[in-house]
Amino acid sequence: MVRQLTVAVAGRDAEAANYVHWGMSLQDLSDTALVLQLRVALDGIEADLARFVAVLAEFAERHRHTAQVGRVGLQHGLPITFGLKTAGWLDAMLRHQQRLQALRVRLLTLQFGGATGTLASLGDAALPVATALAATLDLSLPDIPWHGQRDRFAEVATTLGLLAGSLGKIAHDMILLTQTEVAELAFPVMPSTGWSATLAATQQVPALVAAMLAVMLPDHEGEVDENDDAAARLLPQIVALCAGALEQLQRQAGSMKVDAARMQANLALTRGRLLAEPLTLALARKIGRQPAEALVRQASAHAAQSDQALRDVLDQYGVVSLHFSALELDRLLEPASHSGQSASFVDRVLQSWQQSSGTPAVVEPACASFAAGPTQLHYRMDGPPDAPWLVLSNALGTALDLWEPQMPLLSEHFHVLRYDTRGHGQSVMRDGATASLADLGDDVISLMDHLGIARAHFCGSSLGGMIGLWLAIHHPGRIERLVVCNAAPLLGPPSVWDGWIEQIRQQGVKAIVPAFVERWFTRDFERHAAHQVGVVQAMLLQTSPAGLIAGCTAIRDMDLRSSLPDINVPTLVIGGKRDRMTPPAQTRRLAAHINGASYVELNAGHLPNREVAQRFNAELTDFLLADPALS
Repeated sequence: MVRQLTVAVAGRDAEAANYVHWGMSLQDLSDTALVLQLRVALDGIEADLARFVAVLAEFAERHRHTAQVGRVGLQHGLPITFGLKTAGWLDAMLRHQQRLQALRVRLLTLQFGGATGTLASLGDAALPVATALAATLDLSLPDIPWHGQRDRFAEVATTLGLLAGSLGKIAHDMILLTQTEVAELAFPVMPSTGWSATLAATQQVPALVAAMLAVMLPDHEGEVDENDDAAARLLPQIVALCAGALEQLQRQAGSMKVDAARMQANLALTRGRLLAEPLTLALARKIGRQPAEALVRQASAHAAQSDQALRDVLDQYGVVSLHFSALELDRLLEPASHSGQSASFVDRVLQSWQQSSGTPAVVEPACASFAAGPTQLHYRMDGPPDAPWLVLSNALGTALDLWEPQMPLLSEHFHVLRYDTRGHGQSVMRDGATASLADLGDDVISLMDHLGIARAHFCGSSLGGMIGLWLAIHHPGRIERLVVCNAAPLLGPPSVWDGWIEQIRQQGVKAIVPAFVERWFTRDFERHAAHQVGVVQAMLLQTSPAGLIAGCTAIRDMDLRSSLPDINVPTLVIGGKRDRMTPPAQTRRLAAHINGASYVELNAGHLPNREVAQRFNAELTDFLLADPALS
């Protein structure tokens, strides 16, 4: 090669040909060439790593509050969030970015020392020539030639070996979460051989790294065997395997589908037993640690043997009911309440990512309040700001958290606006104020105007569905698509509502809880998902008497039947086969009177978004994401 290069240079400059390969050894040449190749390879790896990190950051932020089973030794442990798991992956990748950046400082260095590292053949011109050569190649000039010290190349191997190990760990986690019996993640574009190829690549790297470390022992200043340069032989294999695994994983992560409903279902598999530890700690504060441990251990064993929910078994222990109300016990057995500092840890990792990448801060979804007439409306926004707007409106006696099972999926596709109806949740209602359905509809329009929302999809449950009907009749230009869940244009007789209103006035909200819960959920769901029933029941108990009376009054006085034919926006009506508040006959009749309306009936009670969340989510998104040209 040197002879051919000399001839080529002589063809352009005969004098310059005399200095080809003057003072530079073959080892100088091969080491510097390998450094230049590694620079190009690292550029590609770091670009893919930056893309992978951005994808992980997006999932960590989006699923900050998505509850998931924590798993230790492949067994269920205390709940975490999927955002926490993703943040753990992200945190490791951020460290690898730091290692790769630090590696460049030591690696991208000229090797130019001659046979023994003295550059004696260049005399006084040695350093000027070395400086010019380093500048030409855009490499730094080391303090001393380094061909006898192979740590720079070994560091490339160990750094990429660490990265390959983390990639293998993440791929293994993802594989486990796609198992048929787990099914919390899906990767639509991953071929059947994709995971095995990715894992195989990461598993081959450690042996190559070990081989690279084993050849860090050249004799004195002697050259590496030119017939078997381990760095030139091993590093390209390590780079190719690591870069291939990273490219595959970052591409698949971009297509990752998170099934939050399945995560919720898996949390319920042990029927409360995975929360034995926090239950024990809470009980220990009342009766002491050892008695609490013994009681919870016994109750858990009983629940497992009898195939009962732990919550139902605990009702049989008087000492438990002595210290905890039914509502307190429901909250103790709500998995989402026991994710510890998950959200805080996610935020810390995201902050580190933002600082290292210069990315604008990812802020917690906006929660705020807005004065609308006699009420202060509390609202929350989630999802990409540039996505289509979707407004969610709650059932009577509930709050915006009613929609939690839908949020992980909806916030992928929509900029979601949830709000608490006046007098519900955190929305404050002025004393003595009342409300008609028109007032509640005007609240939505005022909120949309306040936020600059010209048009939005609208989905309402029960009372929220009735508000949606009113909006489609009176403000059709503001509604893109309408979803009405378990609602009716007329819901009577008025005497029932008058009875509940009087009962609330005389005895408070607590008096009507049993009647509402009985109409909201099927008995099967009450029995097998007591903790979920408890969560919704807690929303009802937190509703102000004035807000509940206003909602009852609005429903009592409502009659939209004659205006249903005027609705001309695409509409989906969802009913519940076992709904005792708005029976199927009413929801079918509602759909029949709206031009072109679609109708779906789910095997659930009055709140199917809670009772059959996975099926509800599928029907809702299929309708909202449908091609308008096909509607």
